Amino acid sequence: MAKLFPTLNPADISNPGERTVARALVEHLPNRVEVFHGFNWLRRNPSGTIVEGECDFVLLDSAHGLLFVEVKGGSLVFDGREWVRIVRGEERQLNKDPFAQAQRGMYHIVDLVKNQFGRAGDNLPFTHGFAVAFPDCRVTGQLPPSILPELILDAARLRQVDHSIRRIFRSFNRADHRALTDRSVESVRAALFPKYRLIPVMWRKIEDQEERLQRLTDAQQGILDILTNQTRAAIQGVAGSGKTILALAKAQAIARAGTRTLFLCYNRPLKDWLRNAVSESPGDNLVIENYHGLADVLCRQAGVPLWNMGDTHDKAFWNDVAPEALMQACERLGPEHKFDALVVDEGQDFHELWWASLESVFRDPDAKTCFYVFHDPNQNLYVERPCLPAELGKPYVLPENCRNTVRIAEHCASLVGQEGKSRDGAPEGDEPEVARVRTLDDAFREAGRRVRNLCMPNLGGLKFSQVAVLAPGYSSHDWPEQFGAVPATTSFEEWNENKGVLIASWHRFKGLEADAIVTIETPVRDDARERVNRYVARSRAKHLLTVIEVQQP
Repeated sequence: MAKLFPTLNPADISNPGERTVARALVEHLPNRVEVFHGFNWLRRNPSGTIVEGECDFVLLDSAHGLLFVEVKGGSLVFDGREWVRIVRGEERQLNKDPFAQAQRGMYHIVDLVKNQFGRAGDNLPFTHGFAVAFPDCRVTGQLPPSILPELILDAARLRQVDHSIRRIFRSFNRADHRALTDRSVESVRAALFPKYRLIPVMWRKIEDQEERLQRLTDAQQGILDILTNQTRAAIQGVAGSGKTILALAKAQAIARAGTRTLFLCYNRPLKDWLRNAVSESPGDNLVIENYHGLADVLCRQAGVPLWNMGDTHDKAFWNDVAPEALMQACERLGPEHKFDALVVDEGQDFHELWWASLESVFRDPDAKTCFYVFHDPNQNLYVERPCLPAELGKPYVLPENCRNTVRIAEHCASLVGQEGKSRDGAPEGDEPEVARVRTLDDAFREAGRRVRNLCMPNLGGLKFSQVAVLAPGYSSHDWPEQFGAVPATTSFEEWNENKGVLIASWHRFKGLEADAIVTIETPVRDDARERVNRYVARSRAKHLLTVIEVQQP
């Protein structure tokens, strides 16, 4: 099977004739052949005016050379003087002879290749030729002297396209022709790629997929409409089901209605992202905090010495002392510091005592305007036996992924023994890549190579703020300051400002997302906790996921 550039499914080519030819070339030519579709270039005519040229297909075959193919779909007739296309019974004259068009295209592109070889004015050391494809026709009648039958790829010859292409190459074969070396193939690519890849394929594909995912996320808004009249609700969703977006939308709607609302999450970087995501200012009606930040703020306001009440490096401080201090603070504070509505994201990471302490942040715990908790039991990283307040009742389930591409969603679901469910219309995306290396140093070198492929303008073209590398937290002393020419940062703020590709631990990145994720995973025992960790880390990737597995501890 030949390789098609740009990398796409031939079925996605809009022109019917070119679509038919692309499918035949890709499916029936050997895998050494590279097929470039829609090759465009600019040149100046003798008067200095810029004119554009194009060739429907350029074939690079290391064994035979270069072939330039012009495609003319539909029914055509040559009456000895001019070419005529027949459309719905009407004759329309073509303004260009397709054979002359293909030949001119060949000469112009060969000049580009000669310049790359440093042989301007000289012949190339390999064969090059041209042909015209008529995918919807078969040739009948006598051909004019200016057209050789072997240069025609009609519907019948496309069925045996490998044989037909080899015959065309034989027709143009040079006496001094020799197969292209690997270096020659690279030189031809160097001549073709800069002219062809005017738009980086990777970011364009991601941009298209992002639009489709955004439409799916917008559709989730209907869930909130269903729950409009419910003041208390638990919403359980798989990774990528849009929980955070829905939670923020609910909190903003309540705040806009004049209700003082608290949006609470576990992770501080997620809190910062949420604050930046709020496009309007609801004033004092919407407060966005993580649980530890809330305890700090309210204890300061109430004069409760939170930081003197225990060892902050001890889990018991955060699990037991902090909620006790929060309740003390709320006993001292007046209603102006409290809330009528509470929306919680990452609810699976909240301890039982935290839920008890949050009762005290309500102005009237018996008359809550809203109490919503969004959670995913499969993303529980911190609580041994997670629980939710009983008053929320049976969870409303979001079973479908609308953040990740289908292949990433299925990959991540398999880690926790689930079936990946994506909504109709979700982009298929690329299969997650797994690279295996020996050591952690090798892993960071491989991550650097992947990051450069993603971000360099002449390669993937992604912004730094679209890419994140997730590594074990204990390895932070080994984190590089940059990946070659691509800067790296551990600051979420700098990452959001596009100052570098982010390097963060899995736990620090929890609740966030990026278009492209590279995870570095070291050997551990295969237990349920580790599968959850990997599920959480890998599901952060929306469009592209690379997993680098370290073989040695």
